[in-house]
Amino acid sequence: QRSYYTDYAKQISQKMVILTAGCAKYRYNKLDLGTINGPNGIAIPRVLDAGQCNDSYSIALTALALKKALKLEDINELPIEYNIAWYEQKAVIVLLALLHLGVKNIRLGPSLPAFLSPFVAQLLIDQFGIKGIPLRLAQTS
Repeated sequence: QRSYYTDYAKQISQKMVILTAGCAKYRYNKLDLGTINGPNGIAIPRVLDAGQCNDSYSIALTALALKKALKLEDINELPIEYNIAWYEQKAVIVLLALLHLGVKNIRLGPSLPAFLSPFVAQLLIDQFGIKGIPLRLAQTS
């Protein structure tokens, strides 16, 4: 499943931006993903790299600044796909921060952490639109 993030970056809509921090970025930073035309004609690079996983706070600030600059009401109006890599426990804090900001439809993977109970998983799906890795991508890795 190590090619998941490369495959995913290639397959998502060309209207989406990848805000990244941490190790998963090395799977797609080498790709030429170009830019998108955002609201009000603003060109937005498709990959915005905030640094290492400890810099995830910068991702939230970037998303909030884009929301403000584009005069959007809801952070979920941004053409951003949130995809959290569950390689370390720090991902839990990143997820909680994004949920606190109201971000919905976050993807978690390449596999869910073992400590995530079925009850909590269902709660995250029902209330926040949390999604796993699409099966077709996981199988092509």
